[in-house]
Amino acid sequence: MLSRFLKKTKGPLPNFEEKRIFLNDEEIFFGRLRRALPNCYIFPKIELCSLMEPANPHPKQRQEALEQLRGRTIDYAICDASLNLLCVIELTTPDSANDDEVPNIEYLKNAAIKCIRWNKHPLPSAEQILRTLAPFSSLESPKPDIAAHTVIRNSYVEKTANLDTAQAIFRADPMPSNILGLSIATLEKLAPQGHLKAGYPHVWQRICLFSNEPKHLKKYLESLFLQDRGVERAGFPQEVIKEITNIQSENERFLQLSAPNTTWEHGFHNR
Repeated sequence: MLSRFLKKTKGPLPNFEEKRIFLNDEEIFFGRLRRALPNCYIFPKIELCSLMEPANPHPKQRQEALEQLRGRTIDYAICDASLNLLCVIELTTPDSANDDEVPNIEYLKNAAIKCIRWNKHPLPSAEQILRTLAPFSSLESPKPDIAAHTVIRNSYVEKTANLDTAQAIFRADPMPSNILGLSIATLEKLAPQGHLKAGYPHVWQRICLFSNEPKHLKKYLESLFLQDRGVERAGFPQEVIKEITNIQSENERFLQLSAPNTTWEHGFHNR
């Protein structure tokens, strides 16, 4: 009886109205993500507690850890066809950092979840998104029956057991270095005759994709001259080798510029 009485005294239900999932800028960014990752699932505004869980089995400590995640969300979660988490994306603003609390990035690092952060103003272009997310853009499309999770997972593991060069390089070193990389315009200037672009378009495309991450571009360019496929490569013509060498030299310059400076003079290094 008491419960019925309390329910009657709660008052009328407030009025609600539908709310759009995205604001204008968010909808634009979501569209760019869809074009860059046509074969991935993209989930917006996901709580951190849906992506990670406490490793401590003790109930009290687990609950305390979960309390730290309460109310924390990330902007986008990117999953493959088997709903395996590939990475998360956060859009930041200059005032998003708060010195009084632990930022989301620390929790994501602790759980070994790759996080890609972009400034919200201005939003990254479609080309920037495609370059950064290139290792995921060629993944197999989602299966119609996602309920058959075991079958899909097994087929996905078999497929990725033999990763292509781009995915292998990315997975070996997934954390972005935030080093300024070569632009497409600079690549065109380093290969003005277009021998590489015309004769080996697939190689040129990979160079363009890796150009924003100098450490990955270095590994890819070095792999072009390795005999590691079980069959002997025919090799590149001399004019193509020259263009690749030009790109290697300029990319090395970016890596050297990004190296930490020391306060010691070079003359004192070996003393």
